[in-house]
Amino acid sequence: MKRTRIVIVGDMHTGSIFGLAHPASIPDDKKNAFSEWIFESWKDLCSKYNDPDYLFLIGDLADGSQAKNLGVDAITTDTDEQVRMVKDLLQMLIGNKTKIFGVNGSGYHGGLGQGTCIDRRVIENVNGEFKGNVFEFDIANEKIQISHGGTGSMVNPSTYIQREIKLSKEDAQKRKTKGATILIRGHQHRFYTMQDDAGILGILNGCWQRRTPFMERMSVNVTPSFGAMIIDIEDGIVKPYRADYFLPETVRQAMIGFEVLRERTVKKQTVREREEWLRLQKERK
Repeated sequence: MKRTRIVIVGDMHTGSIFGLAHPASIPDDKKNAFSEWIFESWKDLCSKYNDPDYLFLIGDLADGSQAKNLGVDAITTDTDEQVRMVKDLLQMLIGNKTKIFGVNGSGYHGGLGQGTCIDRRVIENVNGEFKGNVFEFDIANEKIQISHGGTGSMVNPSTYIQREIKLSKEDAQKRKTKGATILIRGHQHRFYTMQDDAGILGILNGCWQRRTPFMERMSVNVTPSFGAMIIDIEDGIVKPYRADYFLPETVRQAMIGFEVLRERTVKKQTVREREEWLRLQKERK
């Protein structure tokens, strides 16, 4: 029985203190219980699913320069260093014959409007093909459409993926072409899989970033889904499933103290420090 395996990775947010990074890349004063746990989860994923036939990278691979909060939640705001960090992580998953395709993530994180595109740099650094904002991929009898995604409901992710399926079908009808049979999206940091009456499969991928202060302003009761989607195609049969990692309560509790320290750091920032930060970011562009 021939099997083709696709691994879908996105929303790593490497460079954020709440994202995925190798412990060796994190300064001691920014290490925390979540960063340690999520890296162990990444290692588990790589040990179980390394050397896939295809790797789809669906955006927000790095966190970017954090322009709005002046780098307070950054391991580093140097995007060149973030690209190197992501590359090192992905090399743990990529095999000698893995074919890699990727798309843009959010403009804020990925660099659109900041004079650079981090996602593109990462994808090309791991010898992948950068496909812009949307990528359609034909395999077996399936047409897979990949995009990072956009604004949706954190509480009810089905509303977002239902809309994407509906719009995709309408677009295919207008163009009189075969529409996507599988839609893959990220951005929501939530796993969700559904299939409509016509058999169109919609997939929201998980993430590798803990709930940030920005997310908490939307809802303190929504926990991100950590991990990656896997799609196995065996003799023309599509088998999607999750490599799902559940945040331990001990880690959640440990992060409460870490966030108190973070708040103190934010309050201690002076006007002079902010001006210096902005100057450094301007020089890096």
